Amino acid sequence: MAFSRGVLFSWLVVLAAPGCAHRAAARAAEVDARPWYFVMVDRFANGDRSNDGAIDLRDPQAFHGGDLRGLIEHLDELRALGVGTVWVSPVFAMRTEPFHGYGAFHGYWTYALDRLEPRFGTVAELRELRDALHARGMRLVLDLVLNHVGPDAPLTREHPEWFHHEGGLEDWNDPVQLTTHDVQGLPDLAQERPEVYAHLLQATRGWLTAIEPDGFRLDAVKHVPLPVWRRFSDDTGVARSGGAFVGELFDGSPATLAEAWRAGGFTGLFDFPLRGALDEVFCGGRSPAMLATVLSLDRLYPDPAALVTLVDNHDLPRLASRCRGELGAMASALTFLYAVRGVPCLTWGTEVPLEGAGEPDNRADMRFDGQRLRELLATLATLRAEHPALRRGSMRVVEASAERLVVERLSEDEAVRVTVARGGLGVPSPGFSVVSLPLADAVRVEFRRGDFRPAFAAADAQWRRGAHTREVQVRVTEPLARVVGSAPEVGGWVPQQAIAPRDGVASLRLPVGAVVELKLVRPDGAGAFAWSSGDNTTVFVTDAAGPLVVDLPWRSP
Repeated sequence: MAFSRGVLFSWLVVLAAPGCAHRAAARAAEVDARPWYFVMVDRFANGDRSNDGAIDLRDPQAFHGGDLRGLIEHLDELRALGVGTVWVSPVFAMRTEPFHGYGAFHGYWTYALDRLEPRFGTVAELRELRDALHARGMRLVLDLVLNHVGPDAPLTREHPEWFHHEGGLEDWNDPVQLTTHDVQGLPDLAQERPEVYAHLLQATRGWLTAIEPDGFRLDAVKHVPLPVWRRFSDDTGVARSGGAFVGELFDGSPATLAEAWRAGGFTGLFDFPLRGALDEVFCGGRSPAMLATVLSLDRLYPDPAALVTLVDNHDLPRLASRCRGELGAMASALTFLYAVRGVPCLTWGTEVPLEGAGEPDNRADMRFDGQRLRELLATLATLRAEHPALRRGSMRVVEASAERLVVERLSEDEAVRVTVARGGLGVPSPGFSVVSLPLADAVRVEFRRGDFRPAFAAADAQWRRGAHTREVQVRVTEPLARVVGSAPEVGGWVPQQAIAPRDGVASLRLPVGAVVELKLVRPDGAGAFAWSSGDNTTVFVTDAAGPLVVDLPWRSP
């Protein structure tokens, strides 16, 4: 979930309505791996000026007139970009006035979940959008907000008992506050009350019947109890009928995401851990091995291929701003996004690319001219469509160092090799064909056809479970120091779960092929921990006889 200075926004859930479950299941193999494209309706295109109301294009916090009609008129451009799923921001009746200087145009300040916002169009136009997408072989995903309502929503007066009245969220580490306190002043619904849950379920079922969308994105997963999500999944029948039930949980820990995924009955989540690594590597100049550190934890997820991956969204700095306008860096990040596991999701205007370091600049109006990354994105979508290994192939790390990372995607009859390098890509791999990709100067993608069935089976099992391990001996000389790191075997960066050495050695068993970051921590006697300074130590667990020995020194500030 993502939140901003004055407001909270979070995202996602894809889901097949009971009435269209058979259609979603039939298209799953074709559609699920194709890119998503997120549209903030007000910022995309104005197709009907009669529903504008008060708009001011000069004010970045005001409404700008975008609507469903405008989106319908541009679907062919999205299809040409290779988009398979269009995910639209909330279109339900909402607050339209600013709140403490922040605009309401985004749609996440819902007033009535069972009615459409007139500024965005009519129910008939929403059905038309669905039909127009289906006619093009594309899907419609609606955005659903169950955690809160907009400031001063009529429901807060009509049913004050439907809300928690615990004040604002102050302690983000308190699980009770996370689900019972108001986030950024937004009235927090008490979903545990039967009448509140029934209201939310009835409204959702109404849209499933009236529109038959292919999915919903569920907002603010962290702020609704996981048992509620599990019940909502069961009661809507979405996951059971073959649809996707995907939640937005804004957290950088794969372990946290994996736990919520299972407990909440989701079929997928947005991959914020990978997004953070993409930002650090391609825009921040960090070692490409950081990407492998995140991918090495895929074994924690129910299905890493079902993650929805991203480089930015409407709550985060746009990729163009993070990469300081460097097209090569942006193109390389997007190439890696499309080449690894998961379903890539674009934010409107990535193809331009739109800029914006924060609100409201990161929610700028769409531009349909001068799209400098469009050719690359269309090429990447075509590659995913033509190569099964890029859609559902297993993953394994071939090489990982401070300057270079090589990962491989394998299917039964194809290998795809993806190289990321800071100091030059070097010569292509023997026997592989290199793909020409516009602008991407730090990533190379290569293909090779052949019989990879044994390698695929072994790589897939190791990627998903990590059962084949190797002993890693971490030598520590600092008294009282303990070993913590990115993998659950070394505490998952929780210092209280760090491994204490015996006779100066912390003996671990880590999955072969994993890339793990390590660091020393030292308890201070008062319940806190001091951390060794400097960069983390990165370890690539190769497949070899005998233990892998790592020296981990203590570095003082």
